[in-house]
Amino acid sequence: MRAVENDFTGRRRVVAEMRAMIARPYREFIAWGTLYDVHNRGEQARKRGQVASSLDDLQNRYLPRSMWLEQGTRKKIEGYMEKARTLFEDLSGGVDDLGYARVRSDIVRRVTRELGPLRREVEAALGAELAPPEQSRWRLRRRS
Repeated sequence: MRAVENDFTGRRRVVAEMRAMIARPYREFIAWGTLYDVHNRGEQARKRGQVASSLDDLQNRYLPRSMWLEQGTRKKIEGYMEKARTLFEDLSGGVDDLGYARVRSDIVRRVTRELGPLRREVEAALGAELAPPEQSRWRLRRRS
């Protein structure tokens, strides 16, 4: 019984950590895209660096925690990470080619449209990780 409690406690801790790690890149993307002073190159670089840092942190911290999660949840998290990395590379390339002022509105729009649904899927999968197991049907039958 104690092993089951420790397993559930470990899983709960990992799910809480993963939720925070998944939310951080999304928030950093939005902060990067809503920068008001479009001519402040130092602030642009800092916000872009924060996005990259949050993606690296997620990548590095995910693998040791993945053993606590179900395969379906792992696949969703890995899909989210891959999409976030691809989106960051695309948007960074756009900023380098066209300038921040021209790409700024695309950042928030694309992140919301492309990464938002994946983030919600991951959140739902992480929530399901903590759901109690369903009772088997034979226990639900009544004796007559």
